[in-house]
Amino acid sequence: MTQQQPYPPAIEGVLEHNRAFVARGDWRDHAAPGRPAKQLAVVTCMDTRLTRLLPDALGLQNGDAKIIKVAGATIVEPYGEVMRSLLVAVAELGVTDIMVVGHTNCGTCGMEATHMLGELERAGVPRERIEAVTGQDSRAARFLGGFSSLEDEVRASASKIRKHPLMPESVRVWGFTIDIETGELTAVAPAAGPAAGPAPEH
Repeated sequence: MTQQQPYPPAIEGVLEHNRAFVARGDWRDHAAPGRPAKQLAVVTCMDTRLTRLLPDALGLQNGDAKIIKVAGATIVEPYGEVMRSLLVAVAELGVTDIMVVGHTNCGTCGMEATHMLGELERAGVPRERIEAVTGQDSRAARFLGGFSSLEDEVRASASKIRKHPLMPESVRVWGFTIDIETGELTAVAPAAGPAAGPAPEH
């Protein structure tokens, strides 16, 4: 049997904390139902600065909402994991309201696919593999690219949710930005147009 490599310090620190957490019985303070008490789902950015700021600024307690984190709070694929999670939350968990919350000073704002691909190459991905992927799939640039306007991106993501052919029309979708320093929410007006649209392209 192959001997497992030692964990790096970050993982070992997590495991040490976990052992103490369980031994103390701290898990008892986190009991919550699987269904969100506020019937709310929040799509937001994976930025580490939001880990505590977002729930505190929104007044969310453990068990109140389904929080889905993804780079830039952006919905790239109409049939990707974000939309799948939202549809599960609506169909199986009773969610009736969805908030898309982007944040100021987001690293995804202004991010370019060519820069990302260069960084991935520097991280060890062979150039020939990068060229093979980008040459075969025209979606790679959108997949790795960012956005130029925070408000427009929030508006676009909210619109994709609202117009998705599998999303019930009864579900309300709201767009907001949050100030990464103060936690202040600002509403983003929805895009003009009909409430429903054609099936998104694969």
